[in-house]
Amino acid sequence: MQSEDNLKKQSKLVIDNSDEEEICKKVKLEDPSYSEEEEEVVDVEELEESEEEEKGKKNKKQEPIEDVDYIYVDKLPNSEAMLRDLKKQVEQRIKYYKMKYIQEYQENHAKQSFVHNDAIPICTDVRLMDFQKLRDEQLKIAGQLFDVIMMDPPWQLSSSQPSRGVAIAYSSLADENISKMPIESLQENGIILIWTINAKYKVTCKLIEQWGYKLIDEIIWCKKTVNGKIAKGHGFYLQHAKENCLVGVKGNINLDPNRFRKGVASDIIFSERRGQSQKPEEIYQYVEQLVPNGYYLEIFGRRNNVRKNWVTIGNEL
Repeated sequence: MQSEDNLKKQSKLVIDNSDEEEICKKVKLEDPSYSEEEEEVVDVEELEESEEEEKGKKNKKQEPIEDVDYIYVDKLPNSEAMLRDLKKQVEQRIKYYKMKYIQEYQENHAKQSFVHNDAIPICTDVRLMDFQKLRDEQLKIAGQLFDVIMMDPPWQLSSSQPSRGVAIAYSSLADENISKMPIESLQENGIILIWTINAKYKVTCKLIEQWGYKLIDEIIWCKKTVNGKIAKGHGFYLQHAKENCLVGVKGNINLDPNRFRKGVASDIIFSERRGQSQKPEEIYQYVEQLVPNGYYLEIFGRRNNVRKNWVTIGNEL
């Protein structure tokens, strides 16, 4: 009994179980050097607040790290499981950046392959283009002007909702800016092809006449889905499933039948719908069949339009 009393004197604990949790209120060690002045009392409210803060830290979920090149570690792992989890995060991030590097490399390599050795891309705003210099260089190198000019103007609509809810990924151009281009100076005898839309059909006809051409025909591109069905698009009254390319001639192309061929291409292209504003590849085949081994110029071109033996002008090259 005496030994038990001595143990109780050496260590006295007062436990409060009122909140179903054991909270140490006071610890008093019997020691020869102990005095009442050195007695340390634990504040119960302060202890409870600190415990709540610790619980909050444990239960708080960290926000997922997006596309960043670091992993934030709040504190060093204090268990083998946490260390394995951190190692897994690092390995996943390394794998992610490795795949991202490969993807960017392939995209850059693909972009380089767009430009053929015999292609001439000119990246500039057509409103700032020196067409007189282009004419002079063409005459100097080839001894003649262009046989074919093709363009796909970024028509600007005047309605309150010009895109009808469709996100347009390029800048549009007013009719006035398009009509100011000196297209008439780039051809003497040749063919012009202009992609147009329903709202600009009459404007396109006037431009062809203004630049000294005669409207002779049009090529219709009927769009289809990957399943071979007609691809329905947007339209004001009807859903548009086609696009029109007006064809005009300048000079007398009948003087050289070997240079300008007739009856070798259809006026209908039935091919799959492509990306926004991208025209079918078949149009280039048509042009090169009509005028084999000619001098070709495309205005308002993009990277996907750069082609062998073509001069391509645009601000998205």
